Amino acid sequence: MIKWKLMLTSIPYMLAVIAVNYLLSNVFGFEGFIEFADVGLVLTGGIFLIGFMLAGTMSDYKESEKLPAELACTLEALEETIHTVGVSKPTLDTKKMKVSLFEVTTDISSWFYKKISYEQMFASLSKLQSTISQMDEVGATSYATRMLGELNTLRKILSRIGVISRTNFLATGYALLEALIFCIIVLLLISKFKTVLAEYILIAFVSLIYVYMYRLIQDIDDPFEYSEEGEPGAAEVPLFPFEEYKERAKNRL
Repeated sequence: MIKWKLMLTSIPYMLAVIAVNYLLSNVFGFEGFIEFADVGLVLTGGIFLIGFMLAGTMSDYKESEKLPAELACTLEALEETIHTVGVSKPTLDTKKMKVSLFEVTTDISSWFYKKISYEQMFASLSKLQSTISQMDEVGATSYATRMLGELNTLRKILSRIGVISRTNFLATGYALLEALIFCIIVLLLISKFKTVLAEYILIAFVSLIYVYMYRLIQDIDDPFEYSEEGEPGAAEVPLFPFEEYKERAKNRL
C-alpha cells in the first residue's frame, strides 16, 4: 500500500485542476485562448527539468541506501572488539560495555524516528568514550585505538545521514520547477481541445504526472524522513540492516 501512497495523495491536486477547468468551461463559458498542440514545447521543458532534478536527488538516494548497512557493520565491529578484549582481559566488565553500546544503538534508532534530536544522539556517542578509556587503562591500547577508529567511522556515517536528511537538492532548481509546473497548469486551463473527452483526459493526465513527479522528487530528496510512529513514507531508505543488527545485539545481551 505504501507504494501507492504518493499517487493517492496526488489525486486531490489533479481533481482540483479538473474542478477549476469545469468552472471555467461550464460556469463562465471560457473556451480557451490557445491550441493544446502549441503547449508542447513547454511540456517538453518541464519533462527535461524533472529529469534533471530526479537525477540529482537519485544520486544521494543511491548513496543513502548503503548507509544503514554501513552503520550496522560499524556497530557490530564495535561489539566484536569489546568481546575480543573481554577474552584477553577478563577483568573488564564487557557486559556493561555491551549494554552501553546497545544504549547508543537505541538512541540512534530513536533519532531516526524523530524521538530525540540530532544533538542528543551525538551526545549519546560519548557513552563509548568510557569504554575506550577502560580498555586503555588495562593495557588494551591497540583495541582502544581500534575502537576510536570505529567510533570515528560511526560519527562520519551519522553525520552524512544528517546532512542528506536536512539539506535539499538545488533550491533554485526547485524554484524553477515550481514556476514551470504552475505555468503548465495555467496553460492547460486556457488551452482549447478538439473534444470535451480529450480535454478532461489530457488535463487530468498531465497535471497528475507533473504533480506526482514533483512530490516524488521532494520525497526522494529526504530518504530518512521517518515519523515518530515508525512508519516510513513512500520513498524512504529501508533500515532493515540496522534494525536486524539491533535485534541481534538485544538477543546477545
